Amino acid sequence: MNILNKYKNLLINIGLFTLNTVSTKLITFLLVPLYTFFLTASQYGITDMSMTVANLAAPVITLSIGNAATRYIIDDPLNEKHYISVGFWITVFGSVLMLFLLPLLDFPVFGGLGEYKWFYWLYFISMAFNSYWANVARGLNQIKLITVASIVSSLVSALSAGLFIGFWGWKVDGYFVSLILGGISATVVYVLTGKSWKYVSLPRKQTYRFLKMMLLYSVPLIPNSIFWWVGTSVNRFFITSVLGIGASGLFAAASKIPNVLNMVWNTFQQAWSLSAFQEFKKMDTGKFYSNVFTVLRTFCFFAASGLMLLTPWIASFLLQKRFYDSWPVIPILILAFLFNVFAGFYGTVFTASMRTKYLMVSTSAAAVVVVILTWLLIHVIGLQGAAWAMVGSNLCMCVMRIIDVRPIVNITVAWPFALLNIFLITIQACVMSLGMPGYMLISVVCFFAICVVSFFDIYPSIKILKSVIIQKNRFFIR
Repeated sequence: MNILNKYKNLLINIGLFTLNTVSTKLITFLLVPLYTFFLTASQYGITDMSMTVANLAAPVITLSIGNAATRYIIDDPLNEKHYISVGFWITVFGSVLMLFLLPLLDFPVFGGLGEYKWFYWLYFISMAFNSYWANVARGLNQIKLITVASIVSSLVSALSAGLFIGFWGWKVDGYFVSLILGGISATVVYVLTGKSWKYVSLPRKQTYRFLKMMLLYSVPLIPNSIFWWVGTSVNRFFITSVLGIGASGLFAAASKIPNVLNMVWNTFQQAWSLSAFQEFKKMDTGKFYSNVFTVLRTFCFFAASGLMLLTPWIASFLLQKRFYDSWPVIPILILAFLFNVFAGFYGTVFTASMRTKYLMVSTSAAAVVVVILTWLLIHVIGLQGAAWAMVGSNLCMCVMRIIDVRPIVNITVAWPFALLNIFLITIQACVMSLGMPGYMLISVVCFFAICVVSFFDIYPSIKILKSVIIQKNRFFIR
């Protein structure tokens, strides 16, 4: 019964986070045609640059305190008020600090983002608090509240984007205003509906003890976040400096389709991290992690291969005008994302075991790889070079984490099947991106071959789960 409860809790969390994701991220995804129709490639490049910079600045300036809040609220609920209050004041401090850093956005490397620095600052504040209160809600197991806040935020952002960009023609200004209003609305939901304000108090003498505990967990995540950002976003600066802000906009638009998989992964990751934290110190942890990873990689191979196959048609709908020309980059980005998901799964072992410093080593190595490969390849094959650099970087991070995690948890993988699927999907990505003769037929063959291999990979896990269910039924019959 205890074994089955692990999977039951994970499935319940996945269901709740799926409702959250489908109802929110899908709205954001469907806004891509609006952005690519009304914004030029350069304007879209600026909006993407704002997201890129914010994703770098947020974990550094807020000290990744939201992750620490989630972890300690779960481990020590009796002192949850102290952890939440510390995190709140750190987020306030970070927002003020960001104000003094705004002049840096005037540098040419940011592609003109400095013209919108005040919009960016308001966007950063709304994003930082929205993210922090979501982390608090995860720690308090308020999953339904996260869903409500996300739905409200996405609806407000979508409606205001349609009004400000599509109807009033505010372009980049409208983009920022829509995101700011979305972040503010979510924060209001967390504070009022979730009554988060009750947990916040002025710093006291004992506050510093909790701050020290939280920083011991979160500070190693800061360089990890920086190197992760380098691995996923530094290519925007190379593209902007070598190929121009317009090319950066094309790359950003092409990245939106692989983000469908990112949407699914984020849904699973939020639920999985909770289960990983809760189950880490219990019996049969290795078997639990192994079975979950089998299901995850089976789904990811199937979804990634299927999305590659459908890329030309999806791109024709989502990427308007000249943005469509960037579609051959998409299969490569999907492959890069696949390795990123696998690395992310192994990364939860380090956060669950509170060995966050191990994350930094693999992520920093991946950052070095992506910088070197991007600089070498972008001059040779342009945007596709930046995409292949991400593949190499994420593969490096994935391999290192697989090796580093062995002393902590024994995760069993059917490597012959896994490696065969990696080979097949790499062939599919190469054929699609190069536009080789008969590339659609080859892609179809690769897709069906991946489905067959994945079936043999997951079949033993299905048999195990079936036997557990049968044993449970016999227990109740007795």
